Amino acid sequence: MLGILWAIAGLNILGIRENARFTFFVFILAAFIILNLIVSGIVEFDSAALTRLKESGGNALRPLETGSWLHDYGNFISHIAFCILAYSGIESVIQTAGFVRSWREIHKAYLFLAVTVGIATPLVAGLVLCAPVNFSEHEGDLVTYYATQINGTFFGILVAGLASITLTMAVNTAFVASSELLERVAHRYGFHWLIVTNSRHSLYRIHLLNALFFSTIIIITSGSQKILADMYAIGLVASFCINMGSLLIYRYFVGTKEVIPYYTSRVGTLILWIILVSCFIFLAIDKPHGTALWAGITAFVLVAGALLAKKRAPEIVQIGQADNEMEMILYLAESSSSDIHIIFRRPREESLGEAKDNEVYVTFYTPRQGIPPKMAKNHFRFPMIRSGLYQRIMLVLRIVQYELPDRNVTIHFGWPLSSWLDRLAVGVMVFNLMTLPRKFPQFNFEIGYFGRSIEPKEK
Repeated sequence: MLGILWAIAGLNILGIRENARFTFFVFILAAFIILNLIVSGIVEFDSAALTRLKESGGNALRPLETGSWLHDYGNFISHIAFCILAYSGIESVIQTAGFVRSWREIHKAYLFLAVTVGIATPLVAGLVLCAPVNFSEHEGDLVTYYATQINGTFFGILVAGLASITLTMAVNTAFVASSELLERVAHRYGFHWLIVTNSRHSLYRIHLLNALFFSTIIIITSGSQKILADMYAIGLVASFCINMGSLLIYRYFVGTKEVIPYYTSRVGTLILWIILVSCFIFLAIDKPHGTALWAGITAFVLVAGALLAKKRAPEIVQIGQADNEMEMILYLAESSSSDIHIIFRRPREESLGEAKDNEVYVTFYTPRQGIPPKMAKNHFRFPMIRSGLYQRIMLVLRIVQYELPDRNVTIHFGWPLSSWLDRLAVGVMVFNLMTLPRKFPQFNFEIGYFGRSIEPKEK
């Protein structure tokens, strides 16, 4: 295992990386062998195999008919969780992102993945499991033995060779994907020594670090394929849960305005997220060793990343460019008017118009997204650090309450113009805003919309 691992690392250091043409060639070869295996299996399918198929179908559905919705759902989740590794082909889809002009074109890769994972893989598994094979004796070479049975030894060697090439590509994919990830991290946090290339334009230092890290994992697990597979399955479903959860959170706060070309159903996303989280919980309980290894590595990376981000995160620069609440107070204090207006606005809204000395515009921004441009001298931008939007609004209002007690203060919020479905997503924020008048009874609160002026038509 270590020899294969370091051989792949050496090829990457020499600059011989997996490319689109080689990947396409392997996929064509795999399609040829798999289609031959499927066709041969269908030809060899007889009445005895049909009987075994019916029995297997009944055995598969029987655990889902316990009479209890909770037990049925638990059995359903366990069936999916045990097949979670079949969905690891998503890596091939993500890797094709570098070969397409936009994410609109990557649906072809997803279509290929759906055909292989959704049709070819279950079909091959069904044909193999219906064959007269002693599964206890061929647990480690089941498909290869089945291919030898139906098409001879040479075809079995082809299937075994395809499996070896595919696994080698998987190792290479890990090197390529990890090097791209670490390269982005190095650019983001200023570790330029890590992304120095050799004469073949290879990120050799990153490849060496990856090889050492992968070797450490193999040594810790003593090369146990079962523990490695368990750890990989846990990490895979965890990444799915994080991605689906992030999508839900994004839709909750932003809605659909910015994701219209990539619209997905809220209900469907929520159901899929619940299923994936259930699979993660089941695998975490059922695979304790893999879970412990995954959790240990994840905790180490998170702690190291958090310590690193405190000193070298680019958000520090964005926070340093922010305005100060006292600057806003001083601006309002210089106004001779007894009425002052504080207008909260979103980062992507249009220009402010003429600046007035008795009103200020306040924008809260996330440092990760960068500070928005200053639209006028009465426009103040405050970062959201370790607190939510509502808490930052409360902080600003408390400062105004303390520093300007003798002024007549009016707080303005924009009128929500999104669809009613998107408004439901921000219902919690609207509820919090409704509590502000009780907490600040001396302030005036307005939620309004100022229409655009219409130029008169020429007669």
